[in-house]
Amino acid sequence: MGNRGFWSWYLQRITALLLVMGMAVHFFTFHFSPGRYSARYYDEIVNRFCSPGWIAFHLCLLSLVVFHGLNGLWGIVMDFRISKKAACLLKGGLWVAGIILFGAGLYVSILFARQNGSF
Repeated sequence: MGNRGFWSWYLQRITALLLVMGMAVHFFTFHFSPGRYSARYYDEIVNRFCSPGWIAFHLCLLSLVVFHGLNGLWGIVMDFRISKKAACLLKGGLWVAGIILFGAGLYVSILFARQNGSF
């Protein structure tokens, strides 16, 4: 395995571990809170989600998801031993897709926070 292949493999495992921990925090904080059946639960969740710390947490989680997913797709395609030109085009396309996906998540997070009075 080449050095580049090692880093892709290694970062895939690290992001998987961080995703499991981050998703556990998200689910237990936002979906399994003790008062989730109260009438004011939605407002509590919106206020929690719109705080700068939670926005930063979710953007970090989003960056992990985008990297992990696209890096996994890259790994699958590389198993087919495509040409260098096709690999270069694919890598560029994955970078563009990653930037667009993260940008969309950033936009939605900021828009949601602005509409709910956080920003």
